[in-house]
Amino acid sequence: MEENAVIEALPDDAPSPEHWDEGTSDYDPSVAETTFGSLTSSVTDHIWEYGRRYHAFRSGRYPMPNDDEEYKRESLRHTMLKELLQGKLFLAPIGPNPQKIIDLGTGFGEWAIEVGEMFPGAKVTGLDLSPIQPVWVPSNVEFIVDDIEDEWVHGDDWDFAHFRVVNCVIRDNDKVLTKVLQNLKPGGWVEVQDIYPWAYCDDDTVPEDYAPNRFYDMMEKTLNGHYGFNVKILDNLVERLERLGFVNAQRKVYHMPLGEWARSRHLRVLGGCLRETFLDLLAAMAGKPFLEAGYEREEIDEVVNEAKAALNNRRYHAYVPVHFIWAQKPPA
Repeated sequence: MEENAVIEALPDDAPSPEHWDEGTSDYDPSVAETTFGSLTSSVTDHIWEYGRRYHAFRSGRYPMPNDDEEYKRESLRHTMLKELLQGKLFLAPIGPNPQKIIDLGTGFGEWAIEVGEMFPGAKVTGLDLSPIQPVWVPSNVEFIVDDIEDEWVHGDDWDFAHFRVVNCVIRDNDKVLTKVLQNLKPGGWVEVQDIYPWAYCDDDTVPEDYAPNRFYDMMEKTLNGHYGFNVKILDNLVERLERLGFVNAQRKVYHMPLGEWARSRHLRVLGGCLRETFLDLLAAMAGKPFLEAGYEREEIDEVVNEAKAALNNRRYHAYVPVHFIWAQKPPA
């Protein structure tokens, strides 16, 4: 573990880590601008495959769906992470008066909207491949359809750049993070929030063939091998940020129960949220990603069904690490 990593203490019944080296009526993609905000893009099409809806822009670049089921997963994950941080949206010390904030891979836009409400004097821009963000947004918030791995065309002097569960599905993190560094103002901050894709246990209640980890292993092989991502980018992200020129890099790690097995009510709520988002992740991966990676339906169904059963077994005291990493562009 890096020397500047911080492990967050949780109540007594929370596990501690070992190491880290290892389209509904709410969304109208045809609307380009409203009184309250804008969705600046001419890219508004979607495609349907394997019974789910996907973005059409750069089809195949990002294999996860963008339909109502995916919105439910992302919305619950957003609520879960806010609950984990006791209402906070980020941990980077950006100060009380940021002027420009960019949310890279904004998804359905909830984080960007809430940050816009928190800082009404700031311009907040959300970028994503899909035009799936709400039409009714604060006047200081805008959404743009674009691939964050393209050349940077979104201005400079940003006070804060934010990623949430995005870097693990980027092909060239060095390129993207270098562009962020170049376009932050001196002293500006970047923050990465992500969930490490592996379940741990400290009391030997989780078997070696724990089905959620077999699923995670299949997911890693699919997203890394078939799509060119690095789902365990968190392993060396602090070191990577420092090598690229960021300073004051910090990491804080929380340990989220996977399921409702903890004694603490707060942890049971968080664990239940994580279980539900995991179940939705199983459904999302079991279609387009796994099938296009060459897995047979029988193999997929076996792993998915066994993972579902394990998630509902409170005798398994598994937890999943949630990482918050932030770093600063050197002040002028």
